[in-house]
Formats: sequence, C-alpha cells, structure tokens
Amino acid sequence: MYQTTFNQFAETAAAKAHAMRDNPLGFLIASIMAGAYIGVAIILVFSLGQMADPSMRPLVMGVSFGLALLLVVFAGAELFTGHTMIMALGLFRGTVSPADLCRSWAMTWVGNLVGSVLVAALFVMGGGGQILKEGADFLYATAGAKMAAAPMALLARGILCNWLVCLALWTSSRAKDDAAKCILISWCLFAFIASGYEHSVANMTVFALAQLGHHPESITLAGAAYNLFWVTLGNIIGGAVFVAAGYWQANGRQVSLASGAVAEPAE
Repeated sequence: MYQTTFNQFAETAAAKAHAMRDNPLGFLIASIMAGAYIGVAIILVFSLGQMADPSMRPLVMGVSFGLALLLVVFAGAELFTGHTMIMALGLFRGTVSPADLCRSWAMTWVGNLVGSVLVAALFVMGGGGQILKEGADFLYATAGAKMAAAPMALLARGILCNWLVCLALWTSSRAKDDAAKCILISWCLFAFIASGYEHSVANMTVFALAQLGHHPESITLAGAAYNLFWVTLGNIIGGAVFVAAGYWQANGRQVSLASGAVAEPAE
C-alpha cells in the first residue's frame, strides 16, 4: 500500500549515506544550511509574532513558519528532524546500516546547530531587528518557558512536533505537483507551531538569539542544553517510531526493495 513511498525514502537514505562517506564536508555544509534556513524562519516568526495580538499570535506564527521546511525541501539541505524518519526507513529496508543512521543523526544535529547559531549571530550583528528591541520580552519569556518546562512535557511536545514535520515530508512525497507539496508542508508546520510543540532545530535559534541579547539570568546555556536533550529525544521518537516504524508496520514490515531478503547497506 505504501511500497512506492517506502522505496523512494529508502533510496534517499542510501544516497545520503553515500554522501556522508564520499563527501562528509559537503554533507556537513548542507546540514549547516538547513539550520540556517530554520533560523531564518524563526526570525520571521518572532518578528511577526511579537507585533501580533496575543489572541492571534499562534495563528500568525504558525502561518509564518512554513517557510522553514519549504526552503529545506526545495532548496535542498540536511535537516536533523527529517533524517530521523528517512534514515530509519532506510534501516528498516536494509539500504543503510545502524552506523549510517547514527552518523547521519549526529552530523545533521551538529551542522544544524552551527547554522542556527550562525544566522542568530548575523541577525544580532545587524541590529537584532524588533526581536531584541520591543519584542525582547516576548523572546526571553518564550525561551525561559522552554527551559523551565518539565522533562515529560518537552518529550511529548517533541514527539508531537516531529510526528507532524515528518508527516509533512511523507505526505508531500506522495503529492503530484509542487503546489500540493507546498500546501501540505505549510499546513503540517502551521499545526505544530500554533499548537506549541517543540522542534529541536528551531529551539537552537531561539536560544541563540536569547543568549546573544541582554537576557535575564533565567536564560542559561544549561537550560538550553536541558531543553534540547529532551526535545531531541522526542523528535527522534516522533520521526523514527511514530512515522517510520508506524508505516513500516502498516506496510507489512517488508525489509527489501525487491524481494524478501534484507538488502546490503550501500557502500
């Protein structure tokens, strides 16, 4: 029932594993780009959100964030949250090894962090816009709330977030034209932002902006690390378990692209 989509992502996973081995610097740069693209969208989200009426703020911020994944998908970049699903699907199909999966997750996470911090630093060097002026209290309140949330709350929000992000990738891959892809991606991202879920890469930019501003004492690197640990874990579960493993089970747990045998990992 989902054979074509599975095959597509399994082949994509194999191609990414090849890229990591053959051109690790290029793969890392593509990961940095993804973090930067998410950062650009976060800056847009907070620039508009701090001006919006509180009752309309989730709507305004949710509509704005679709830019993030649209840039990643159409420009091309390596986003950690997407890799949680893609590489897990490749692992289930046998087109990548467990080492490929772990290497992919590590490289994309680190690269996304570098890109997020880079964009935040450039934005602050450029003056910080309204985010670090009239909107500073909103930024610091948001970052502080993320750092103070309970572990299980962060884990649950991380799962829900990447369930939606990976569904955006899964559904858009099944769409026939670019307009449909854009609509599917935008709606899924609108849902997670407006609902208040937690995206590890988006949080990287939020915390970087807050740290680089004249922040209150409640904004700390330890608090950022605490949030990112639980949210990253939740994002992995959302992508690898709720989407990849879920559709693998729904598809009859077939592990080969062509037959019943497990395919050899790509060299």
